[in-house]
Amino acid sequence: MAKKTVGQLLKESGYVTEEQIQVALEVKKIRDMLLGEILIELAFVSPREIALVVAEQSGKPFLDINEHPPSKEALKLFDRQIAKQLEMIPIENREDTLAVALSDPFNINTIDILQRKAGKKIEVYVSDKETILKNIEINYFLLEKPIDVEIQKLVKKAISSGLTSDLPQLLELIINSAIISRATDIHLSPEDVATHIFFRIDCIMRHFYAFPMEMHTALSSRIKILSSLDIAEQRLPQDGSMSHTFFDEDFDIRVSSIPTSYGEGIVLRILTKNVSLFNLESLGFESDTQTRLLKQLKRPHGILLVTGPTGSGKTTTLYASLRKINSLQRKILTAEDPIEYKFPFIKQTQLNIKAGYTFERAMRAFLRQDPDVILIGEMRDDETAEMALRAAITGHLVLSTLHTNDAVTAIPRLMEMNIKDYMIASGVGGILAQRLIRKTCLFCREEASVAVSELIDRGIPEKMLSKHGFDSSSEIKFQQGKGCEHCRDTGYSGRCTISELLDIDQEIGELIVTGATPLTIFNKAVENGMIPILESGLIKVIQGITTPEEILRVAL
Repeated sequence: MAKKTVGQLLKESGYVTEEQIQVALEVKKIRDMLLGEILIELAFVSPREIALVVAEQSGKPFLDINEHPPSKEALKLFDRQIAKQLEMIPIENREDTLAVALSDPFNINTIDILQRKAGKKIEVYVSDKETILKNIEINYFLLEKPIDVEIQKLVKKAISSGLTSDLPQLLELIINSAIISRATDIHLSPEDVATHIFFRIDCIMRHFYAFPMEMHTALSSRIKILSSLDIAEQRLPQDGSMSHTFFDEDFDIRVSSIPTSYGEGIVLRILTKNVSLFNLESLGFESDTQTRLLKQLKRPHGILLVTGPTGSGKTTTLYASLRKINSLQRKILTAEDPIEYKFPFIKQTQLNIKAGYTFERAMRAFLRQDPDVILIGEMRDDETAEMALRAAITGHLVLSTLHTNDAVTAIPRLMEMNIKDYMIASGVGGILAQRLIRKTCLFCREEASVAVSELIDRGIPEKMLSKHGFDSSSEIKFQQGKGCEHCRDTGYSGRCTISELLDIDQEIGELIVTGATPLTIFNKAVENGMIPILESGLIKVIQGITTPEEILRVAL
């Protein structure tokens, strides 16, 4: 039987449509590029998605190198040039095997060369060429010049002779260190005797560096200059932004400062422009939830709300959802603050509050642009919410976010924004609530177990556990990380989504209109098949993706 082409596999996996392939073929007539390269350039697919289908085709596991960086011991087995030539990166050097990531798992010659040079069996993982080559450059550079050592050199120099000309380099190293560590935020926290640098990694704050307190003002001033903030103003909060480039990858950085008792506290949020993140299949939704979410995205009208606290991945889910809508057949308009990633064939607009271009004004303009789909970054006020509902009941699909703890409480939140109950019942199609949880490290995980009675005592309903075949006298086996170099001894590496999707069907709509309590609506939704967010987490534990402790931390 002939091996299927990557294009066929992409189509069968739902990553591209026949229409998108035809558009790419039209572009190929005027651009001397491979079809796969054109599909990537048009953002119809990402390099990660191509690697996923190659992994499926080869029967080898896919590995996200950004979540599971290579160990130093493994890197030392091969030099940079060999790694680049073979398009591979060594990941983990074990007693009798070497784990490597390859872009082409079918290349027997490469695997044979690796086996002879390493003198041990090769365990193959699949990753995309772009990520492999980028990580080769980064990790071999860091092997020669460890970033923490470089930072400590500059700090010692500052203590002995003052820090002036080296300040830009120090800030760049701090940001680079955060990017390498997969941090989403950098916190500069001045205290009594020192200023401390924390990184938020996989939702958890972790302490990385401590600098002399004298350095804080100079460092914060440097950040404020780069982000166009007023360095003389230290009494009021300020917000700004700046850009940063690390090994040819561009990042947007949102900067926030507030006055504290020991100086200005500054937070830098790091926003990547990597389209590979926006893949609905890789976010971790339960299969039933994802199927129902895709049905929501195919609706001709109605609102799909994504809810959750700050940092719960709402924007990533919205962008991943946009990629599931056929932008060649449906006109899509977005109002964003800011535009975090640019998509072809989608008309994106950047809000400008100072100039008067608000969400409300954008909505009014959009309705004159003959749209099919409208994305509103956030429902911030009553006027925007009302216009979004009116657009939804007049034939438009609207995507937006709202800050609520779960799906059901979005309903009273909309009512607080003066939206009538009948408009919610007829205009809102679905409400997706989500959280991000940490995944157990792939390289140091080991089997563990927990008594079901302990989980019941800690708040997981017995009925939910019994639904999955557990009684109060049984145990649940799961995977727990013991800590290693890949996960910085945390036992966790990477994140995924736990979620619940409330479909506003006729039954739920009638409950909303008759003034039913959120608990009544929740119970009816569960009766109709909704998987609650806590149960979504429990499923991840049973599947070996995360731990009970992580679910209890996030979902209870």
